[in-house]
Amino acid sequence: MAKVLFLNPYYYPGFRSGGPQRTLMNIADAFGEQQEIYILTQNCDFGSSDSYDVETHKWIRVGNANVMYLPPKEYNILSIKKYSKDFEKVYACGLFCGCTINALLLHKLNPSQKLYVAPMGVFSEAAIASKAPKKRSFLFVFKHCGFFKNIVWSFTSKMEILDAKKVLGDAAIQEYIIAEDLPRMIDFETQLRRARSQDIHPGEPLKIVFLSRISPQKNLDFCAEILREIKDIDIYFDIYGTIEDKSYWDKCSGFLDQLPHNIHYRYCGEVTPENVIDTFSKYDVFLFPTKGENFGHVIYEALAAGCVPIISDRTPWQDLEEAKCGYVLPLVEPNAFRKAIQSLAVRKAEIKEMKINAVEYTREKRSRAIKESGYMQVFL
Repeated sequence: MAKVLFLNPYYYPGFRSGGPQRTLMNIADAFGEQQEIYILTQNCDFGSSDSYDVETHKWIRVGNANVMYLPPKEYNILSIKKYSKDFEKVYACGLFCGCTINALLLHKLNPSQKLYVAPMGVFSEAAIASKAPKKRSFLFVFKHCGFFKNIVWSFTSKMEILDAKKVLGDAAIQEYIIAEDLPRMIDFETQLRRARSQDIHPGEPLKIVFLSRISPQKNLDFCAEILREIKDIDIYFDIYGTIEDKSYWDKCSGFLDQLPHNIHYRYCGEVTPENVIDTFSKYDVFLFPTKGENFGHVIYEALAAGCVPIISDRTPWQDLEEAKCGYVLPLVEPNAFRKAIQSLAVRKAEIKEMKINAVEYTREKRSRAIKESGYMQVFL
């Protein structure tokens, strides 16, 4: 098996950076006992200058991976060159991350070392639209200077390949693998017992949760738009997540403050990874009208906790209605979201069945994902 170095700016015990870190942790959980997994990262969390209480400049065992933590000022091209020289393959997470840009520059000098680049959803229409001039300028320069030659792209789906080709053109995608993001390890038996034992009483308020980074991409303001027209149902709406964009949160707060008296909302702060499942298990519905997800770990976690997702159609989770465990709806139809919420509120008995279906669905999903994982192509 090949010796692989993974590059990602954030790793455990951090949690604020979202999907890429979660993906990497799940790879280590799934394959770390059979493969040698090395991760080079920083010793602080996203948006924080507080250092972790860990040794730096040394490979240490963290779960199923060997991790080296570096201070942010040292997480640069010189360090990546120094620590990557002993590896046959380098796998860089996030196309616009500094570590990936440095890996691309180094690969131009040493193309014999195989480089995988996982764009992590940056080619989606919504992702490109954010800071579009800066992103498109970067892509234009790197494409025309040949930095995307002789690399292997790691896409999570055929949808992501189409998005990449739409942005870069077919010629820039010379070699790729499809490695769907791996779901995290869950105690499914515990979650099934929890879902089966829940008492759901007609007439109780519907408990809805939004749990994600608070940024325009995640579309919290659309939640407020959906809920403000529901005036005949009592709803508790709790919001969790890192406030990544303060001005956006201020905008959302203004909308939320105008919700009708039957909608009771709270901002409940951040949730650490180990508490996400327990948090979701307290709610009936996960409302998540995201503008686009490369995978959507948080959707998987909601399902695994028996929390029924009502999500947009801009994620890979397209079969939830077929599996009778959630709703997948177009963002251009906010009224469809309202109808789904109202339907669950008046048919409370069906929520319990959907909760059980959700846990069963995710158990099968994880088992199949591990067996069929494209990440094995990286290790071979």
